[in-house]
Amino acid sequence: MDPRDDPVAAWIALKRERGCVAGTIVRYRWAVRRAQTFLRRAGRPPDPRAWTAEDARWLRRRFHDDPWRISLLAGLARFAGNFVFYEVGLPPKPPPRRVRWLTEEEAVALLEVTQRDRLLRLVALLGLGQGLRRVEWLRLRAADIDLNGRRLLVRGKGRGQPKIVWVPMHPALPEAFEGYLAWRDRRIRRHLRRHPLSPVPPELFLHRRGDRLIPYGEGGANRWMLILERRLAARGIRVKLSTHMLRRSGATLLEKTLLRSPEASRDGVYRSVQEFLRHESIATTMRYLEADPSRQRRALEAFGAAYDWGAPPRRADRPAPPGESASSAPASDPAR
Repeated sequence: MDPRDDPVAAWIALKRERGCVAGTIVRYRWAVRRAQTFLRRAGRPPDPRAWTAEDARWLRRRFHDDPWRISLLAGLARFAGNFVFYEVGLPPKPPPRRVRWLTEEEAVALLEVTQRDRLLRLVALLGLGQGLRRVEWLRLRAADIDLNGRRLLVRGKGRGQPKIVWVPMHPALPEAFEGYLAWRDRRIRRHLRRHPLSPVPPELFLHRRGDRLIPYGEGGANRWMLILERRLAARGIRVKLSTHMLRRSGATLLEKTLLRSPEASRDGVYRSVQEFLRHESIATTMRYLEADPSRQRRALEAFGAAYDWGAPPRRADRPAPPGESASSAPASDPAR
């Protein structure tokens, strides 16, 4: 569709073409319609091509500086060829967030608190053990799991069409998948007995809403993290979890595991981590790994032992303090 006819519809079609999940599309459409309704009531143009700097500031005040809404509307206006949001400095740059990784002890505790929960155990393994992104969890389908071949079809992100690639399965995942799929099938059969005409979506993670089965969205994934936080807090571990934190932590744990191997080469280690994260650039992979001060300390010690850096100067060889000349020092008596 030509953006000149209906920029909102064309923008939504582009989001759908790029692989946005249905729940996200619904949120986008709802947010834009709400903004257009407020603009009409205020006597302002609802067309994103006609928005002015004053309209952008008005929307900012109306939505109380909500960064998600402002970023969404700024992206819509830019798609329509209107860069007014960026000309007035919107959306504002968010404050820097402290990136954190799970320690080995926290990762082990996370796996322990999910032992008896089929859903959350699978979620923890997909994040820590498989390195999947949140969108890849939500796009995962039951037909994408090849238990016999021990592989997984990942529908990743990417410009245009999402990247689809088969990846090897983590050794702990086949058993977790079997348990979850059996539990999922029982829940689906129970739902179909009450609502036999209800369609079953192909996505792996489903939940019931009224008389329908629908796939989980971003809100569901965030709720999984909240449940895991509470279970860790019951063990005295206070940590703020996110789906991407599990992915980063899994990459760091893989790096440490490979570096402990005596026959592992440095290039092979980081290439393996890059394949684990499915990054095109190794530079992106390096940003995901946690800095290790002890490793840096060992590297500097090895660097210092490899060369002759010179002996430290003796006390008598040190230069005289400022204001004190060399002639003021007591001269030695050669007759002594």
